[in-house]
Amino acid sequence: MRRLELLHWNDVHGRYDALARLSARARAVREDADHPVLLLDGGDVEETSVRLSALTYGVAGWRMLGAAGVDAAVVGNGGLLRYGPTVLPRYAEALGSPPLVCDLEQDGETPGGAAPSTMIDRDGLRVGIIGMTDYYPQYDDLGLTERGRVTAVRREATALRRDGADVVVLLSHAGLNQDRGITWALHGLVDVVVGGHTHHLLKKGDRKEGLPIAQAGWRGEHLGRVLIEVDEDGVRVVEMTVEEVAEDAPGDPSVLAELAACERDLEAWLSEPVGRLDEAAPVAQPENPAALLLLEALLHRAPADLGVLMSVHVREGLPAGQVTRGHVWEATSSPGNLTTATLTGAEVRRMITRSQNEEFRAHTSRGSRGRPFGALQLIGAEVDGDDVRVGGEPLDDERAYRVTGSDLEFSSYGLLLDTRPDSYETRLPEILPELLESYLRSR
Repeated sequence: MRRLELLHWNDVHGRYDALARLSARARAVREDADHPVLLLDGGDVEETSVRLSALTYGVAGWRMLGAAGVDAAVVGNGGLLRYGPTVLPRYAEALGSPPLVCDLEQDGETPGGAAPSTMIDRDGLRVGIIGMTDYYPQYDDLGLTERGRVTAVRREATALRRDGADVVVLLSHAGLNQDRGITWALHGLVDVVVGGHTHHLLKKGDRKEGLPIAQAGWRGEHLGRVLIEVDEDGVRVVEMTVEEVAEDAPGDPSVLAELAACERDLEAWLSEPVGRLDEAAPVAQPENPAALLLLEALLHRAPADLGVLMSVHVREGLPAGQVTRGHVWEATSSPGNLTTATLTGAEVRRMITRSQNEEFRAHTSRGSRGRPFGALQLIGAEVDGDDVRVGGEPLDDERAYRVTGSDLEFSSYGLLLDTRPDSYETRLPEILPELLESYLRSR
């Protein structure tokens, strides 16, 4: 009889101090163990509301996963949803191995930089690990499509078994209900699911559907532990537990050193000049010069009859004189993408009317990380009460107008339109701060 232990965490969401504490505890467990121990990350180490994460496109978190000695990590939605699949090769380089995902594809293949599964040989035990993630409709705009999840996981598990895997683990960022739902098709192929995404703290795991499922909460507060026995009769998940890691616990020096290195690299990157402004562009309401400058940048790249942009995209103003990349990213770290659509005049009128509602301006959402939408900034349109003019002419409800903004203004999440227009076109992969930097350089 041989033993294997899986240590795991999920949904750290940019709490790098907590990640360092988790890593220190995991390192101590590995050093004391007399059996193989693997360390797994269940996705979403990224967090756009955390400065270091947002300004590095989530790469800093993956560098720290690498410093922690993580053996395998699954692709979450925190980075992929905001920055698109082009960020995956950077995550792979930072981690030292490809992020895992078997149920997404791009042009018929696993997205570049990722892998559907991996095999790890540890002290004579061969452990196959498969990655699975949740699918968002927005992935369609990123050029991604969803593979049949059951078929994809079974295909990988079958191949891993054929290649000699003693234990097969499904590392999932699809959420507890999805994990439970797929287990019926995985008996005999997968031995345990190590999950994430829904932030469940499963103190003794979940066996409601027969296949053991582990998940360790979120924010780096608990280290999950799964003890497995392997013998000639098969694989048994003996115990699933979670261990709380105290706030005052020591951090892993390797992770803390990598955190400091990430900060140094970031500061050097941010100090580079990107342009000049004759006048400062402050943040104000309802007219927001900083947001209007960002909207100018979008219209510079995609000219249109008018531009629309919510103030929520901008946090800080920009100074007069030399502007650095740091100034740009302090002003906006929004992962929004340039988007255009053709709307009728009636739809434009409806957008403007809704944006003037105080309830709309005060609205917050998970996507805005609790910040209010604020006033809608307009370029190319003038509003005086009920009188709306575009290009100096009265708005014609029957006419078609080309409109430029970000993906938020045209989505149902933005509350300005009931449904996304058929003419919706998102320009990938650049995000708003990159577009603002490009515009400033061009000036």
